[in-house]
Amino acid sequence: MGAPRRGRHGLLRKRPGHDPSGSDRRSGAHLCGVRAGTRALTSLRRAFVALVALCAVGAPLVGRAQAVPLPRPPADTGKTKSKPDSAQVDSFTFKAAPGLAKKDSITKDSITKDTIKAPLARAFAPPNLEIAQRSWHWDRDSIFASGALTLGDLLSVVPGVTTLTAGFLMAPQVAALNGDPSATKLYLDGVELDQIQPRNGGIADLAFIPLWTLEDITVERTAGQLRVHMRTWRVDNTTPQTRVDVLSGSDNMNVFRGWYGRRFDNGLAIQFSGQQYSTVSSTNPYGDNLGIMSRIGWARGSWSVDAMTVRQTINRQKGPRGLLFGPATSDGVPAFKGNEGTAYARIAWRDPAQDGPWLQVIAASIRAAEDHATSSTGTTVASVPGDSVDTLRTRSEYTITGGISRGALRLSGTTRVRSVDHHTFFSSGARAEYANRFVAVGAVAEQALDLTKYTDITARVTPRSWLNIGAAASRASPGDSALGPAYSSARLEAAFKFRDRWISGGIVTRSAQRMLPLIEMDTSLRRFTVPAATGVTVGFRGPVWRGWEIDIDGTSWQDGAPYRPQQQLRSRLWFQSWFLERFPRKNFHLAVELTNDYRTAAYLPAAGNLFGQASRGGNIWGSNVEIRISSAVISWQYRNMAGYQYESVPGYLMPRLLNIYGVRWEFWN
Repeated sequence: MGAPRRGRHGLLRKRPGHDPSGSDRRSGAHLCGVRAGTRALTSLRRAFVALVALCAVGAPLVGRAQAVPLPRPPADTGKTKSKPDSAQVDSFTFKAAPGLAKKDSITKDSITKDTIKAPLARAFAPPNLEIAQRSWHWDRDSIFASGALTLGDLLSVVPGVTTLTAGFLMAPQVAALNGDPSATKLYLDGVELDQIQPRNGGIADLAFIPLWTLEDITVERTAGQLRVHMRTWRVDNTTPQTRVDVLSGSDNMNVFRGWYGRRFDNGLAIQFSGQQYSTVSSTNPYGDNLGIMSRIGWARGSWSVDAMTVRQTINRQKGPRGLLFGPATSDGVPAFKGNEGTAYARIAWRDPAQDGPWLQVIAASIRAAEDHATSSTGTTVASVPGDSVDTLRTRSEYTITGGISRGALRLSGTTRVRSVDHHTFFSSGARAEYANRFVAVGAVAEQALDLTKYTDITARVTPRSWLNIGAAASRASPGDSALGPAYSSARLEAAFKFRDRWISGGIVTRSAQRMLPLIEMDTSLRRFTVPAATGVTVGFRGPVWRGWEIDIDGTSWQDGAPYRPQQQLRSRLWFQSWFLERFPRKNFHLAVELTNDYRTAAYLPAAGNLFGQASRGGNIWGSNVEIRISSAVISWQYRNMAGYQYESVPGYLMPRLLNIYGVRWEFWN
């Protein structure tokens, strides 16, 4: 049987007068001839197949045939057939009765498919108007990859910003733009975070801004304002998302974080996250902190409704002062024990980033409580009342914000209603932005709670792809004469591109201004006036060699002043790669950076002298290494790796040889 010359049923033909032919067209006596049309072999084949099937069906019953069979019951004459006995039916037969064999629970239908639901609302974020293709924006991954433990750590890389702190992690921390710490404004999901804590004197303490709750951060750097727009973490997937972070390091530091969030098929969203950290130090303020964040919301189509709350407890021990130039004094950072929190409910229609109209209505509450008295936070500044035992402050803030986008034009407005000491205060603001290939312009006009009116204009011109020109101007007019006269700031800079490298330079000026005191770091400070000043800025960024890149930013003022060193230079050499040739699925990533922060002495007033207290400047080196393997990230930081003794604020010794290492691990359940 086989090759050509076959007859019916696949049999080789029989030549007349010869034996049946083989595949080689030769006959042999071992090949039996079959007459054309004969069905004998066909019947035999069918019988053989039936026999095999019968044996397969009957094989499981052979073992049962040893017992004497019971008499067969009489046939049921009813119309309804009895249900087969599950004990008598073999589930391994070719045609098992439906419903008898238990279905496999691991099937395609039993595994819920992951879907992406309509996103929950997000707050407005300003456009990027920086030159040299810079962007001070961090998404969730880049926030943690930066190595920043506090918001102040993150803002320290922004040109013109000087971070002032009294130690590590638990110590007070502020960011001064061109020497003005009150210029930093914080917005959380569109809610302006008023500084109602008595201990801060109206200046934002960045050490206790819950950085771990954020999804992205956008910094709007005008000539006179540093607006930090923060948006909290959201989830879009129906598959639950879980993440765990564990960090440890010097000063007995331990940090634990956890997140859980998921969406449901009906659009519902639930999220929970928390962080706990602690430090112990003999030279810096130390203590522990516990924070919890939760959200419940719903989104479908263009509509979104959600409620979010974040609350943290703070237990900080006082920090010594004067260790470097001794003797040590007890008038350092005071101890503090209390809690802070922000909560809001929000209704939103459409996304501010989309073309067309959008609207959001937010009802928020800001809370600050202190459990014990700290007499050292008293002050004679009229706007900052004295401290008391078990103080509790809450402030309600109602925000209506909306706008419209049409192509290159964006218009928006905001109205805030606050309840302060049983009085109602209104404040409002308006924005306009226009951007195309050659020109980008942004203008902001707003009135603050203290009736100060701010006006900011920022522009960028790109006459050629290799040339950027930027300009910014700001003016502030206090509504109360006790806050001082009006003041202004300006910035003019230019950048050109040469072989993929941007080189920039500019001039920044500011008029005389009345400053708020940093009473949390020095309780003897009062309001003071700094004179006008002019500075020069320089910058360089671009590739260096085989994937390595460098960023350099520097500012030099004509002289030093309180809150502002005369010279400051930051450098960052970095490398990162996914190594796609070896790991095309992006399950491995390496990031390495080396940083240097050079600054001269900073000053604080003392006994009427603006330069009465001087800090020791520093030349601080640091490094950060991150290795991503699948969904886990291993990190190691080394701060002040040269062990340099320096001060950020006069009298407070900064830590040396600071190691921070840990792992971040994300799961999709």
